[in-house]
Amino acid sequence: MPIPKDHITRKRGHEASILPGNSIAILPFVNMSSDPENEYFSDGITEEIINAMTKVDGLKVTARTSSFVFKKVKLDIQEIGRQLNVATILEGSVRVAQNRVRITAQLINVADGFHFWSETFNRELDDIFEVQEEVSILIAEKLRENTGHFEIADKLAEVPEVPVDVYKLYLKGRYFIRKMNVSDMEKGVAILRQVIDLHPDYPLAYLDIHLAFTYMGAIGALPGQDAFSKARTYLEAAIEINPDLPECHMHLGGICFWENWDYESAYKHLLKALECRPSYTDAHQSLAIMLASQGKFDAAEQYLETALQLDPFSPVNHYYKGTIHYQQENYQEAIQHFKKTLSLEPHFTFAYLLMGGSLMLMGKPEEAMALYKTIPAVGEADLSILGGRTIAQAGLGNREQTELGIIQLRDKLQSDIMGRALFFLTLTYTILGEYKEALKMLEQGVQHRVPTLILIQYEPLLKPLRPLARYQAVLKKIIGEKPDFVLPAKKYQTSSLKEDDIEEFSQLLQKCMSVDKPYLDEKLSLRNLAEKIGIHPNHLSQILNEKIGQNFAEYINTFRLEDFKKKAADPSNHHLTILALALESGFSSKTVFNTFFKKKMGMTPSKYWKERIQ
Repeated sequence: MPIPKDHITRKRGHEASILPGNSIAILPFVNMSSDPENEYFSDGITEEIINAMTKVDGLKVTARTSSFVFKKVKLDIQEIGRQLNVATILEGSVRVAQNRVRITAQLINVADGFHFWSETFNRELDDIFEVQEEVSILIAEKLRENTGHFEIADKLAEVPEVPVDVYKLYLKGRYFIRKMNVSDMEKGVAILRQVIDLHPDYPLAYLDIHLAFTYMGAIGALPGQDAFSKARTYLEAAIEINPDLPECHMHLGGICFWENWDYESAYKHLLKALECRPSYTDAHQSLAIMLASQGKFDAAEQYLETALQLDPFSPVNHYYKGTIHYQQENYQEAIQHFKKTLSLEPHFTFAYLLMGGSLMLMGKPEEAMALYKTIPAVGEADLSILGGRTIAQAGLGNREQTELGIIQLRDKLQSDIMGRALFFLTLTYTILGEYKEALKMLEQGVQHRVPTLILIQYEPLLKPLRPLARYQAVLKKIIGEKPDFVLPAKKYQTSSLKEDDIEEFSQLLQKCMSVDKPYLDEKLSLRNLAEKIGIHPNHLSQILNEKIGQNFAEYINTFRLEDFKKKAADPSNHHLTILALALESGFSSKTVFNTFFKKKMGMTPSKYWKERIQ
């Protein structure tokens, strides 16, 4: 969804704190094609790389929502990195000309602005899937070489089993869906239906149409029941094609929670989604709100903090943060997060509703009414304006106006937006003290399995109902006998290397470095070095970072530095320049050499030369 450009801060805020080295934001690749409409393709390539990188366990990858905030924003890369809370930025460009594609990419260290890797890929457009895989693997490897240890699978990017032309059409449809406004989403749905006609076994097209209908139903742009029914049809089709996709597990988790009220199955699906994609922000969000619905607020906060680190500009993340505070009756803190939500997405009606509820519970019904009057109209299916004003009138004690609102809401009980009407009526009757009527609404809601009822246990406006046996009976039907499903502890991967293996490979590494001197090759990579000593790159990375205490770049450049110092001390080399000696020692450039030299020696190479050599 669009973020106002003036919302992006120009100075580092007090909340920012750079994450450890294993964190990256992938900025939208610039469309360098002559045709500006090819922007959908450059955006699509960016998203594919983001999705590939989120599969790397141990690497924090900023979600699309937040990285795309900085699309076409003229702001220093280091400042962007600080605002996104990452240690590394990837930026690049895409140029399509006839049947050729040219992709450039470069990694930048946020701390000092240093570009420590760049590459250009010139390929046939028909090879785009292989290019995406190659780029993703290279980015992960170069990031690991220069930061710290994490394991990289042999394959990161999914290769869709569709022709390139169909894939491009899919990217175009997804491009419009991601604009998150009704007219563009409808355009995207039409394009994706063409994709399905051409290739009915492509699950991602179904999943994006599911997203579009779900979103339009949620905001009231379409009648909820109709929109959700259509969305469910497309989701079921995607699941039938490939039930193992993380997106399928994510959506199944949502269905199990919101529709089936089945905590255990919901948790299992969401944890499976995170297992497939550790930086899957939506799964962290969903786990947070599910845990909060059970009153497990500490655990919910942990998942939500992770989601906020991955996606700091997501209005949903801030809304859920506010919701968790609201459920704990921390109303002032909740309001601050709802305000943040609305600064990111002014049409986020649920934030208006809970902010107004917070104000009412703070004894400020007049302010709640004033707020509800500012709710933007979304569509006839959205009852936020009517519902908000009705509960505010009840809080103000305006009986006549409240009754008018109740009549209008009750008229909706026979429509496909009955669930929304029931919920607002429940709140209104509770505020009026008419608990029997409120309980009738809840019981009717249970009968129709209204999704939002899963949250009633910690809804502060319904607090007066909690001691009532009839309410407890309703709650039991919703959350069941044993709602206390225990979330399993995170399974941390343990090394497959035994201590003896680590020692053996360490000795082989030491021998290789002293005898073969592979560090003299400026293009040496961790993968190359691993091949030389007969070890998997993941194991070599672990040995370097955990046993030796250096990442690959530090380890190799330390050898190069010592080689330079030996060469510099040899009088027969004094006719050569400092840079020539550095390049002979394996450093790839003057910038890399100077940066590393100053870091390790505490002085510039020229000063060292003057003091020690001349």
